[in-house]
Amino acid sequence: MKKVLIFGVTGNSGKACAQRFHNDGWEVFGVGRRQLSAECAYVNFIRGDITDKNLFTKLPKDIELIVNMAGVQPSILTTSEKTDMTKTFNDYVNINIVGVFNILEFVRVNEIPNYIYTTTHRDLEMHWGYDTRLKNNMELGINYSGDHTMYAITKTSAKMIGDYYGTIFNTRVFNLRLPMIFLVPDSPYYLKHGRKELMPFLKIIKNAMEGKDLEIWGDPKLPRDYVHIDNLLNLILLTYKSNLKGGTFNVGTGEGVTTEEFVRSIGRVFGDKNNQIKYIYKNEKNTYKCAVYDVEEQKKLLGYEPVMLDEMLKRLKNKIKCGNYIEKWGW
Repeated sequence: MKKVLIFGVTGNSGKACAQRFHNDGWEVFGVGRRQLSAECAYVNFIRGDITDKNLFTKLPKDIELIVNMAGVQPSILTTSEKTDMTKTFNDYVNINIVGVFNILEFVRVNEIPNYIYTTTHRDLEMHWGYDTRLKNNMELGINYSGDHTMYAITKTSAKMIGDYYGTIFNTRVFNLRLPMIFLVPDSPYYLKHGRKELMPFLKIIKNAMEGKDLEIWGDPKLPRDYVHIDNLLNLILLTYKSNLKGGTFNVGTGEGVTTEEFVRSIGRVFGDKNNQIKYIYKNEKNTYKCAVYDVEEQKKLLGYEPVMLDEMLKRLKNKIKCGNYIEKWGW
């Protein structure tokens, strides 16, 4: 039985990744700072912090694949540049760079053959645009006046170190560049400047289920890829199973759905067919910048078949219903 070790296994994507490998017959080991939920009892769980070198003495060494999803970003930090800049910057550097370096040293010393790192698409933010399909290996484009700058710098630094290790050591290193990943989370909240807020896409879903008006923010024609968790999980397995020595791949769809199409699709899939939903345009509201991916290389090299928007919404609806999430979330 092959062994996979997942760092960041207590996060929403980490748990989904563990479930996929378990279903595929792997022995799953996982590391996280929080306690792992009881439904993940199949995971050989080691609680710890990747900034603590003592953690790595407790981990199994005969690992076939490491999937590194560990790290901090604005949506999970209890502080921000606006509330506590010193702590926020220290968290980014200590966890996203020093912690990842500790993982890479564990990979090197134990000659682990495969390493997959989930990095951020914020390294290409200056390339985001209506007429741009983001390719896998574009020139670095960090927005140094943005609200995710230090996050992007630290994630990109960790990616670069991993690429270097893949070049000089006998390890296959893959980087998967992530936008927001859509899934059904354990908690419907995220942190904004350290304060809890309902995730925006879940707020739209909730309003649609209750037959309320749905707001379309900003430019209704702004295109964006809406990426389901299965796209990430499929690319993790496809890169591992490939004959490639390494590489960087966008986790996207190439679909480029507009904001208006996204909101109206949620209304169609989640709305009560007996109630007519009204759509209200809020052009003055800020919305997400457009980011659409060219995934032709993934299709050609890996056999990637992305889950598109309509199928994504159906899968989300089915999981919310079958998992009794309405009751769990207190809706």
